[in-house]
Amino acid sequence: HDLNNALSPILMGIELLRHNYPEHSSVITNMENSGRRGAGMVKQLLTFAKGVDGERIPLQLGNLVKEMENIVKSTFPKSIKTAVEIAPRLWPVLGDSTQLHQVLLNLCVNARDAMPDGGVLTIKCRNQVADDLFVSGFPELKPGKYVSIWVEDTGSGIPQEIIENIFDPFFSTKDVDKGTGLGLSTVSGIIKSHGGAVKVYSTLGKGTVFTFLLPVAKGTVQESRPPFVTGMDFSGNQRLILVVDDESAVREIARAVLVSLDFRVELAEDGEEALQQLE
Repeated sequence: HDLNNALSPILMGIELLRHNYPEHSSVITNMENSGRRGAGMVKQLLTFAKGVDGERIPLQLGNLVKEMENIVKSTFPKSIKTAVEIAPRLWPVLGDSTQLHQVLLNLCVNARDAMPDGGVLTIKCRNQVADDLFVSGFPELKPGKYVSIWVEDTGSGIPQEIIENIFDPFFSTKDVDKGTGLGLSTVSGIIKSHGGAVKVYSTLGKGTVFTFLLPVAKGTVQESRPPFVTGMDFSGNQRLILVVDDESAVREIARAVLVSLDFRVELAEDGEEALQQLE
């Protein structure tokens, strides 16, 4: 809670800065990426500490892959080329879109870090009918219908002597300031909680492939929504808003953002003060 309170004013103010200082868009984007990375670390720690139960709805993994492709192309170094292959008529899976987005993001960031001099990141998504022979390579799975996703890089690879440990909590091959050691353990926990399985194949100097499978769900596919709404094409027309929050920094940045959108704003730090103002 305290960490999110520290990050909220930063993330809330990003759009305001971008609107007021368009000539500094690259600097502001770097600030935004760093803020979201911090927020992502908080989310990852909470997922690891509290478990990975969440709302499960039928969804299309192809849509999540497309969203991830946009993120990769807009934020990864230009020396990393991206190839995406999404099979037509993918079956829906039953899942939490936020958690599965986190899985894809973790795997793509690991791929990026394994290619400091550039390379190719490939994401494949397809239907998979798993028979007895196929599931013999995935002891957690039963024969049936699945959707599989491959995240493949052409990077440095993982030494065979440590590949069995990479899903262990706090195990990391990265420098202390570049990784928490929770990324892959969180990936494994999320996939297993969805009834799926994940496997890794790697060759030193040639690259790594992470493959995970999720069971097919029956039901109507619901589209995942983007986590943030951007753009400030909106006017408050001088309507009055009362903002209640116990963090002064959150209140002040909320006031600044809302005033820029042509609202009038009153602030209160708790419910009692808010009720007094309403009276």
